[in-house]
Amino acid sequence: MLAITWRAKAARRLEAAGSPDPAADARLLCWGDSLRELDPAEQTRLEALLERRLAGEPVQYVLESAWFMGLEFYVDARVLIPRQDTETLCEAALDFLRGREAPRVLDLCAGSGAIGLSLAKLCPDARVTLVDISAGACAVMAENRRRLDVKAEVVCGDLFAPVRGQKFDLIACNPPYIRTGELDALQADVQKEPRLALDGGADGLDFYRRIAGEYKNYLATGGSLMLETGWDEAGSVQALFGGGSVLRDLGGHDRVIAIRE
Repeated sequence: MLAITWRAKAARRLEAAGSPDPAADARLLCWGDSLRELDPAEQTRLEALLERRLAGEPVQYVLESAWFMGLEFYVDARVLIPRQDTETLCEAALDFLRGREAPRVLDLCAGSGAIGLSLAKLCPDARVTLVDISAGACAVMAENRRRLDVKAEVVCGDLFAPVRGQKFDLIACNPPYIRTGELDALQADVQKEPRLALDGGADGLDFYRRIAGEYKNYLATGGSLMLETGWDEAGSVQALFGGGSVLRDLGGHDRVIAIRE
């Protein structure tokens, strides 16, 4: 069977199963030359991957791969899947760090490490620390650190607890910000991701409140705090922090609050 034939059949099955983009899923599962002949072993492997996707597992988990800032990250069900919206924060962080000598960077709620490890890769002079409360997430971060071949400190703990007494030029955070009552209405794919990384409390602002109460103890003079927010939460987050600049993502939604010390 040709790869293009397998993709067409897979796309039809994915469409029937309710995949929002069956053709894209089929291409991701079976990438490469569309006219190549698939041997029986590869067909068997592809069918196993397809069955996982048909069962509702996100394609990034099936492939154990997600792309962010032009870099490939290992992902599995222990971490949130990196999204293009978050690149808005990462690009703003790179702009802020440019020209600074050996800046100290803290990535809170780091998950797969997409933000902090991208900064470590794209700004090699930066001294990056990544923190997450999930031991599983920290293991994924460590694997991505190895794969990207960057120097960064990975520590497991609750928000600022592991970095007491330290100061950072940049604190970046994509915290859980989905309202608890909205979790069960999320897309089926998203519901396969860890709730720990999604649930922001009754109004979605629990983590922002905690960060607002502590961040000044950890931000160096002239430093910046950058926070991703839900599309309708920027105003509420600004109110918690007493201001901040709002940056929009490619979809035109308010996505990042940047606060300068």
